[in-house]
Amino acid sequence: MRQPLDLPSYLIRDAELYAPGRKGSDAVEWILSHYPVLLADLRDARRRLAGQEQEGAELDALVDRLRAIAAQIAEL
Repeated sequence: MRQPLDLPSYLIRDAELYAPGRKGSDAVEWILSHYPVLLADLRDARRRLAGQEQEGAELDALVDRLRAIAAQIAEL
């Protein structure tokens, strides 16, 4: 079921920029249909980034411990 929407022209123009090869209502439809996928991808990217930040913090702590051990060895 399709229903016409009265959208400002700037929204249609923006949709056409983000929907490759689509014009007018097809571009808006494409944006709306892909929005849930985009959100899921964004959430996944944030989750991966948080994991990488945690790994980076763990590696920094390990490097600090290794430097401390190396300093102790150098004192011997």
